[in-house]
Amino acid sequence: MDLGTLHLLPVPLADGDPEAVFPPDVRAQACHLRHWIVETPKAARGHLKVLAPDVPISEHFLQELDKHRPENNGKSLLQPCLEGHDMGLISDAGVPGVADPGARIVEAAHALGIRVIPWVGPSSILLGLMASGFNGQGFQFHGYLPHDGHERKKLWSAMERGIRDGQTQLFIETPYRNDKLMEELLTLPVDLHLCVACDLTAPSEYIKSQSIAQWRKGARPSLHKRPAIFLLGRPHRTL
Repeated sequence: MDLGTLHLLPVPLADGDPEAVFPPDVRAQACHLRHWIVETPKAARGHLKVLAPDVPISEHFLQELDKHRPENNGKSLLQPCLEGHDMGLISDAGVPGVADPGARIVEAAHALGIRVIPWVGPSSILLGLMASGFNGQGFQFHGYLPHDGHERKKLWSAMERGIRDGQTQLFIETPYRNDKLMEELLTLPVDLHLCVACDLTAPSEYIKSQSIAQWRKGARPSLHKRPAIFLLGRPHRTL
């Protein structure tokens, strides 16, 4: 019996026109799939209404990733593929497998000889990097910053060293803490540059990249409860 294929499908980053964000083939593929591995079932159902609006949600079979025991995210979840069914893997936002627990599923699929197909779609990491004007050849994504003050201070120092060596630094925060993080960022050295990319792909999208010194002087929008990615770097040149 032939094995099924694991399709890595993107989902929305924010509310907006799906036709402006996803290639038609992505939505067509989503309409053909019935077996899914998802990060959060509630979020997945909302995304599938966007990607496959003509397919009743009751026809989709969802299996949830085990975030607390990642070692469980392997062969058992891929059983439909082993039985010859194509499957879809989706994240809570953006693309699966990038800063996402779905990477273990992809690893397991390769080990089992299951074909893996990645599909084009929005990634806040890449969209933010593209829009920052910072170095796109050397960068590091840190995910959420540590809450412990000592660890946080060590990471700021490490990031500054990386920036001065030419490496762009990317990170995120829980949306309701964004404004507090922004205040903390303004205490960094004034010659560093900060890009804030918020509500990416949504009508309310906001992207601004400038020096810490400039951020201190200008007006800033509220980022409270708005999904955002933050980037620190150095510009290639100064006009």
